[in-house]
Amino acid sequence: MLLYFKPVKKEKDVNIALEIASELFASRLGRILNLPILEISLIKFEGTQGLLMEYLPEKASEKVTNIKDIKRSLAFEEWILNIDLKEEHVLSKDNKGYIIDHGHALTAWKPLYYIVQIIDKRVTRFNLWANEEDFSEGLELIKSLDFNIIRNVLNESFNDVLEANFCKLFTKQVANEYLEFSLKILEKRLKILNSTN
Repeated sequence: MLLYFKPVKKEKDVNIALEIASELFASRLGRILNLPILEISLIKFEGTQGLLMEYLPEKASEKVTNIKDIKRSLAFEEWILNIDLKEEHVLSKDNKGYIIDHGHALTAWKPLYYIVQIIDKRVTRFNLWANEEDFSEGLELIKSLDFNIIRNVLNESFNDVLEANFCKLFTKQVANEYLEFSLKILEKRLKILNSTN
């Protein structure tokens, strides 16, 4: 299996840490829900922190063997406020599709005023070939999760980034504030998506 290593960005910005926490959270929770999201790990490789994942060589299409899972994933992408879902972020290997790049989910790279503007809107730029029925199925999948599981996965993801210590601006206090804010976003988004569906 070929692997891909994505180094952590070098800017001095708390969003660097939030981006990695969002990636870890989406991967871990997506896999709990059996959604087509790669397993990723935060590792240190040759002195550089980054994300390690399977390499996907091709752009996906509606012809992938797991198209139903891809379509159901739209609700998940909307729920986690992934403003960067686009066609180029659906790749495949051996005719199986995966959604990649969740670094702009939750609060990552979003100032508060922007979150307020988009909190009750659809945010994805690509609909994953899904219709309303697919979206409803994905929403039911999310609703089946106990919120304690969501909290635990988010907490674990934030703690892993804290322990990696690659962003000095991402202190325990800052991490806790963003974690609580992310949980509020997830609660509110689920209510909004449920009422508009």
